[in-house]
Amino acid sequence: MKKITALLAFTTVLVGACGKNEKTTEDSIKTQILKLSHNHATGYPVDIAYQKFAELVNKNSAGRYEVEIYPSAQLGESKASVELAQSGVLQFGHINSAALEGFDNIYSILNLPYVFKDYEHYKRVMDSPEVRDIFEASSNQGFVTLIYLEGGARSFYTKSKAIKIPTDLAGMKIRVQDSPTHIKMIQRLGGTPVILNFSEVYTSLQQGVIDGAENNAPSLVQTGHGEVAKYFSLNEHLRLSDFLVVGAKFWSNLSEEDRAMFRKSANETIEYFGEVWAASEIDSFTQAKEKYNIAITEVDITPFRDLVLPLQDEVAATDPKFKKLLDHIRALEQ
Repeated sequence: MKKITALLAFTTVLVGACGKNEKTTEDSIKTQILKLSHNHATGYPVDIAYQKFAELVNKNSAGRYEVEIYPSAQLGESKASVELAQSGVLQFGHINSAALEGFDNIYSILNLPYVFKDYEHYKRVMDSPEVRDIFEASSNQGFVTLIYLEGGARSFYTKSKAIKIPTDLAGMKIRVQDSPTHIKMIQRLGGTPVILNFSEVYTSLQQGVIDGAENNAPSLVQTGHGEVAKYFSLNEHLRLSDFLVVGAKFWSNLSEEDRAMFRKSANETIEYFGEVWAASEIDSFTQAKEKYNIAITEVDITPFRDLVLPLQDEVAATDPKFKKLLDHIRALEQ
C-alpha cells in the first residue's frame, strides 16, 4: 500500500510538472507553483523550516511563486528528491551531506568523524566562502546547494546497553546511511554497519535487524525511536548538515533578481531555523529522559576519536581538492 501511495503521489507531481504549473490570484498575479520534497515528518524542525521558506518565497516574490511541500518521503528518500530536482520534475530537494556524497564526493570531507571540533568550529566552516563555493560548484551535477541546515551532533542510541567505549560496539549491528565514509567509521569503531533508509529504522530496531543507530536527539525522540532504543551515548562523532538543493534547470532559467530573491528567502530561513533547532534539541533531551526513560550517558570521546582520526587523512589523500578542504577546516579550528 505504501508503494502504491508513493507511486500515486509521484505521478501527481510528474503530471503537474509537465502540465499547467501556474495559477492566477484574485489580483491577476500569475503564480508559479514550485515543489519541494523532503523525507522528514510533518512538524520536524526541517519541515518547519521549509514551511517558513515557502512563506518567505511567496512574500518576497509578491505572490509570483508558491512552494508546495511534500514531506515524509512521499516522493522517495532524499536521493530521489535530488534526482527529481536534477531532472526538472521538482524544483527543490532535501538531502543531507551523507547522501550528497553520492552526487559530489567533495562532501565526503564534511562527513568525516570528528572533523569539527565543536559547534562553533562547525559554523565557521559551513559559513566560510570556501564551502559556499562548493555549494555553487555542484551546478555541473544538475543542482545548486542553496542552504544548509544544522543537524546537531550525532551519537549512538542502542537497545541493550550504553556505548561507553568503542569495544562496546563489538558485534553490534548499527544503522548507517549509504555513505562510504560512515561505513568505514563504524567498521573502525568495531561495529557492523547496516545501510538502511531512515524510514526503516524504527521497525528494524523493533525486529532486531539492527541493535542501534546513530543520530541526533530530535531524530531519536520525534520519530519514536526512543520507544525501542533506551540508551543514548553522547560520543558526538558527527555533525552533519541537511541541505536544500535547487535543480540547475530551474535555477539557470531564473533572472538574477529572482535568484537573489530565493537566496534572500533561504538565508532568512537559516536564521529562523537556528532558533527552531535549538528549542527542539532542548525539548528532545527532556522528552528522552521524562517520556521515554532513556539513559543518557556522557562519554569520553578520546578513544572514539583516536580510532577514526586516521580516516580523515586517508580520505583526503585520495584527491587534492579533498586535502585542500580538510586543510581549510583544520585552519578554522582555533
